[in-house]
Amino acid sequence: MKRLVQRTVATLLAVLLIVSLVPPRIHADAGAGMKQATLLEAGEAVTFTTGVDPVNTYWFKMERGAPSQMTHMEIVMEATKLANVSVYPSADMAGKDDTFYPYRASASKEDGKATIHLPYAWEGPYYVKVEYMPMETPDMYPPEEEIFSLEEGEEPSEDGTEPSEDGTEPPSEPDPSEFASEINLVYNPVKLPVKYEQASGDMCAVESILMPASDQKTMLELIRRVQTDVLNQSEEGRELAALYYRASPYIIKAITFDKTKRQVAYNDLVTLKPLLTALVERKQHTVSSKESAAINRMHALVSQSVPEGLKADIASVAGLAGMDELAGTPLTDVFDRIGVTVNVTDAPRYIVKYKSSPNQSIGKMNAMRDVSAERLAIGSPGDHFALVDVETASAKTKASAQAVLESDPNVDYIEPIETYSAFMADPSYSYQWSVNSRSVLKPFGDAGISLDKYEALNLKARTVKVAVLDTGVDHRLLDLKGKVDVRNGKNFVDPNGEGDAIDDHGHGTHVAGVIAAAQNNGTSMRGIVPNVSILPVKVLDAGGYGETDQIALGIKYAVDAGAKVINMSLGGTESRTIGYMLKYAHDRGVIIVAATGNDGQSRVSYPASSKYTISVGATNTFGLVTDYSNYGINVDVVAPGSKVASLVPDGNVVYMDGTSMATPHVASAVALLVSQHPRVTVEGVRTILRRSSEPLAFTGGDAPKDPREYDGMQDVLDGLNTPLLPYYDVVSGYGKVNVYRAESMLQLAPKPERIFDNAPVFNVSAKSGTVVNVYNKTKRIGWGTVKNGKLTMSLAPQKAGTVLRVTYTNGPLFTGERVVVAKGLRPSAPSVTAPRANAKQVTGKAQAGMTVVVRDQNKRVIGKSKIALNGTYVAKTRALKKGERLSVHVEDVTKKVSKITTVTVK
Repeated sequence: MKRLVQRTVATLLAVLLIVSLVPPRIHADAGAGMKQATLLEAGEAVTFTTGVDPVNTYWFKMERGAPSQMTHMEIVMEATKLANVSVYPSADMAGKDDTFYPYRASASKEDGKATIHLPYAWEGPYYVKVEYMPMETPDMYPPEEEIFSLEEGEEPSEDGTEPSEDGTEPPSEPDPSEFASEINLVYNPVKLPVKYEQASGDMCAVESILMPASDQKTMLELIRRVQTDVLNQSEEGRELAALYYRASPYIIKAITFDKTKRQVAYNDLVTLKPLLTALVERKQHTVSSKESAAINRMHALVSQSVPEGLKADIASVAGLAGMDELAGTPLTDVFDRIGVTVNVTDAPRYIVKYKSSPNQSIGKMNAMRDVSAERLAIGSPGDHFALVDVETASAKTKASAQAVLESDPNVDYIEPIETYSAFMADPSYSYQWSVNSRSVLKPFGDAGISLDKYEALNLKARTVKVAVLDTGVDHRLLDLKGKVDVRNGKNFVDPNGEGDAIDDHGHGTHVAGVIAAAQNNGTSMRGIVPNVSILPVKVLDAGGYGETDQIALGIKYAVDAGAKVINMSLGGTESRTIGYMLKYAHDRGVIIVAATGNDGQSRVSYPASSKYTISVGATNTFGLVTDYSNYGINVDVVAPGSKVASLVPDGNVVYMDGTSMATPHVASAVALLVSQHPRVTVEGVRTILRRSSEPLAFTGGDAPKDPREYDGMQDVLDGLNTPLLPYYDVVSGYGKVNVYRAESMLQLAPKPERIFDNAPVFNVSAKSGTVVNVYNKTKRIGWGTVKNGKLTMSLAPQKAGTVLRVTYTNGPLFTGERVVVAKGLRPSAPSVTAPRANAKQVTGKAQAGMTVVVRDQNKRVIGKSKIALNGTYVAKTRALKKGERLSVHVEDVTKKVSKITTVTVK
């Protein structure tokens, strides 16, 4: 609890003071003592007494050891006086004082011990830093000779000190050991269950500030978002957070035990709420005089609360942002001063597509005051795009620039920049219900994607490159080592496309873990695809947001970099520019899998709604579509999306929910199919996933009324030019993805012909030896075995519109699909072989499964016969006479008849 409290308070105060502080580049120690780090052995406690300098730092390290079923190292520190402890996954991170918030804590006699759980998610060694900064030091007490002087005639005592008035001895100089802290440090391997990520942590101290405020929850979430969406986006912001992690235990005490300070802090929070809201929503905002005063009060609170060892750091950087001149300053300008860029979304920027070279138009734009235009490298060769920025221009200039563009005959279209967002035997394998049918979560049968049955086929796979367009991927994790194409990763969040694609949010790493985490390495969890190369393309920032141009550039880059599959667990509104890039990928055979969205609305988000993507909704452990999964006529398939266990950058395996988590399941299935069948097309994959999916349409139970009755979806369905298939469900699409059935379908290659209500015959081609069964619900109505690649079977007559289930089995392969009985047309006229005199039968060919009827010239029926499955018939008759004219027609099971074929007996 205390660790999380510290994290929250540190975040709160860092946010409030960020406008006035730039963190120092070199922290105390800065990893200098790492080379002499003391090795900790599991279960063996280390006890020591700290020094009493303003800052006292001690380093320890832990080795990884052999893989085991233990998931974490539990580090416990006890201290008699307040001390901080930080744990680092690697030497590099320790040297930079760079670690994740759960791995910083503090302990004291009053507050209790500090406990940190570090997962075995990196190679090691792991480093521990203990830092003690006394609130009081011996230096604060001057020597005794400076404290007193003898009056005239007084005699000093034997030890040279001044006698007290009552004759007692004066106090001696303070013992330095009284200012030190006794430390006890130990670690033990433990196995922890998978849980949901604690995004906000335990808010005890901050809650004490806000209570009994009605907006407590809103404020806490707002503060959390400032850290994730703003501070984590730059090195300066992360260094600022690190500084305040060190200060937070002292600030907690100052706030928690002083009611007056608590009330002042609450009032300042209320004052700063509009500023913080504008910050996380990326809106333009100007600091008011009241907000400036609140920031200065919070700065004073920090300065008064921390020990001398931190006051020097704070004092060395305070005021660089202009503490006395904040009022009237745009928020973006304040952050620019401290090196943190805040991109506001209500500042107009446009993507312009030109019909031919835009040089002249770009020149006109750049000639306008405060308007910039530059080419945008997206599209095919010969395409012309530009990015026009009028953010700082006057209203008049903005209008003028837009008018020039709209009147330019060379402009194909103008599109404003939009914002898109993320939809957010290994030890933890038992928690992965989507790929492990024996998970401890006890999922319903077949709730997963049947990965175990797929892997039982023992197929040799080629390596497939899968691009993850997201918040980045943390390749430093042991489970992703060698799985991420770090060298070719790309960061389009950076204005210049520079820097690595490391994840500063967590969403992208979670997605990549589902796809690619190493299997059977004794670490955390496992991914779905064994032979995969993840191409990290960072198009979303630390807050999980990205813009049109970033995403469009990301798609093109992934295609050009050789990705065969692109995972897009993100969405927003429709964009012509992104649509152009989706087609660019589709035309080059790259399969894009996208999330439908998490609003629970009848609106599939974009790009999932595009015809160039495979759209994915989410299911739960019951095998049902989740309430939050967006639905509509654009849903292709669904996949496990609730309580999905995967990695996050701090090394833990955590649960996340969302169509974002369902999408990598389908992207993984696609990658497995492509690895076996590299020539399969985009539409081929889409068709296979749809055909082989398992139906999930919910019927029965106490379900509420169909949501389509409320949201206008039925009006959409009624207005379709082409009706949907009877088994298509707007909530679950064609059904839940099953990678085993999909692979089996590709290998067996079944091609069923249509079944008609007036001719109950089923023709199908497939791999020889395949056993075919046809069911109407649970009743088997036909069966047979494919020989020489073909099979024709008789069925019991079925009504038009009936959905039949067809299964195909051949050795270890099994798949199935749904076939709709079609309404048959009038039978075709039969072909008749002219009979000879005295013959007692009429033969020929006609549509299988129907009846042929033979009549004489007096219209009397003289023969009838069922038409065989091979389309031939033999109708027994009386002895036929030479020159006799016969009439032959076909009659189906619904009593419709064909045209008559006449023949004369030879």
